[in-house]
Amino acid sequence: MGKKRQKKALREFKHVLKDLIYLLRGASKMETVYMYWINRSREQFVLETKSTELDNVMFKDRLKFEDHFLNEFKDYTEPTAVEVGKRLDKSHLDHYYNDVPVRYVTMLPFVNNGETVAITVLESKDHIFTEEKRDVIHSYIEALRNVLNTYLEISDLYEQQNEWIDYEKCLGRLNVRCHRADMIKRLLNILQDFLHDGGVSFVTQGMDSWCNVMNSDEAKHAPPIGMKMEDRSLTSDAAENGETEFAIHFNNSPKRLSPRERHTDGATLAVPLLMNDRRQGVVLIYDQNPLLFKESTKHKLANLVRVAGLQIMGNDPKIDIDEPVFANEFGAFLPDIWEKSVDAEIENIIAEKSNVHSWFGLITLSNLPKLRTKMRIDQLDQMQKDLITAFNPGQFGYTGILGYHSDYIYSFFIQNRDPEALKRWISSVRQKFANPFELNNGMHIQTNIKVGFTKLGPESKGSYQVLSEAKSALSQAMKSEQNKAI
Repeated sequence: MGKKRQKKALREFKHVLKDLIYLLRGASKMETVYMYWINRSREQFVLETKSTELDNVMFKDRLKFEDHFLNEFKDYTEPTAVEVGKRLDKSHLDHYYNDVPVRYVTMLPFVNNGETVAITVLESKDHIFTEEKRDVIHSYIEALRNVLNTYLEISDLYEQQNEWIDYEKCLGRLNVRCHRADMIKRLLNILQDFLHDGGVSFVTQGMDSWCNVMNSDEAKHAPPIGMKMEDRSLTSDAAENGETEFAIHFNNSPKRLSPRERHTDGATLAVPLLMNDRRQGVVLIYDQNPLLFKESTKHKLANLVRVAGLQIMGNDPKIDIDEPVFANEFGAFLPDIWEKSVDAEIENIIAEKSNVHSWFGLITLSNLPKLRTKMRIDQLDQMQKDLITAFNPGQFGYTGILGYHSDYIYSFFIQNRDPEALKRWISSVRQKFANPFELNNGMHIQTNIKVGFTKLGPESKGSYQVLSEAKSALSQAMKSEQNKAI
């Protein structure tokens, strides 16, 4: 309905302009009157309407600046009259054919916000702009200004109306029952629709740190999965104070997430995901164009994040918001988290939008059965927490996340520009276990690691397939002394 009303308002605006030009011709006693808009971005004069009593007149709808005699007058701000054959060559009036029957040309500039945006031209055989016609000209210019302002106000109201209708639809898309990871992915893709040249990322707690675990499907300039949140970044400010933070980036400052990120341009809105005042994550919304973040837009984005948090709690009333809700009790991220990120990365690889290397795999201890027989349940739980921290790729300088697969077996998803990143991470972890590994409870365990993995590529079919490949590779690794890849 809003679009139909907008079209109706535009039609009526054009009818009023046509009537104004007709009345102006009659009041000024001119033979021909017409109006051109000045499109400076395309360097064109665009015909709006015309009125004439002559027969040999034919106007072109669009003309380049250099092809129209008005080019000389497009920056004038006061009415100007010229005589044909003196200041204006007869051949320039090429909208007449066979003959040019007029002698005088008067140009009335229409100025808006200090810039000439349109010119109304009056042409006559005998009459030229004089003082006695000043009232007619003044009345026309004021009428034109009032009509234009009224139309712009009406159009703006319709645009705002459509804008809020679309926003209500966005809220409705969050009103679904689904897993909390599905809700986050849904939220990120909804927020992505507000952007032109940017993306949306979700940073949350796990692996004894905060890092990026998910990007919107169409995100541009997104940080890699697993990039760790550093102090004095926009994300850490939002996570610490629980308030929405906004910044325009100058000279790569402030950083969105980490000093290691490659793109820190434009502007970023960091919105904490709160559940009963508990900070369960930060949604990063960024775009190359800072002007996109109007106050009304920032309000909508922040409110969508708030509604998503409420919906997650509504979908799962038993959720323990006193603990990280996107990781298990040991700090490994939920399987649904890494599945979404793996699937999205495979789509990016197939679409040739990815500029990093990505691996998925499983990691565990080499002598797990022996350790389990020697330790109590509480000691085994402590070991799981310590292993997640020890395996965390971020502590070795690599971007990646660890997920829960089963007790003592963890999935990992690593992204890096370095094609040797996975190999170096495995080597670093293995070095950590070269000597007896000390748990936080003071116990020491003598063990090593086993790893099975696969590299994501255009032939990958999805998270289920790569998990199957990683399980097969880990099974082979457990039977040998080497890590295995499929």
